[in-house]
Amino acid sequence: MRIEDNNDEILVLRKIFKSKLDDLDVKIYQLLREDGRMSDTRIAEKLGVSVTTVRRRRLRLQEKGILQIIGLLLLRAADVAYADVLVKFNQRAKIEDIKNFLAEAIANPRIYEITEYIGGDYDLLLRFFESNLENLKYHIDKFLRDNPIVEEYKVYPAIGSPKAWYRSFKVKF
Repeated sequence: MRIEDNNDEILVLRKIFKSKLDDLDVKIYQLLREDGRMSDTRIAEKLGVSVTTVRRRRLRLQEKGILQIIGLLLLRAADVAYADVLVKFNQRAKIEDIKNFLAEAIANPRIYEITEYIGGDYDLLLRFFESNLENLKYHIDKFLRDNPIVEEYKVYPAIGSPKAWYRSFKVKF
């Protein structure tokens, strides 16, 4: 990736994040997005700034919770099945029951992302993964079917995520 090729992204991120990120912060993020293990020294070399500047900026972004460097399983590359599941709660569901449901979803090792919605037809998005489609369907149904606060759910098996997690990789041993 060449940083100068991403001027549109820099402009958009600068506008969205307003005073929270400047161009250098965005460029540091872009490099870490491509390689989360990239050292501050290597980032400084690529951007033509001091290592101290990069380290200070990266630490500030991490301390504010804006930047988090994480490990990510590339599900498609690992050839596992995954699906987005939209969940609609029963109108009579109590807040405490919804909190308990969310706690169970967070604790479920087969759910790798949860997004809450305001308004619309659905209240929640759960992203499940499993070794194959048959097991995926079983565990989704096991978690959601017969749950009294779940009025309805729809399962959308995914075939990829071209922008977010659709990266090629090489396994090194």
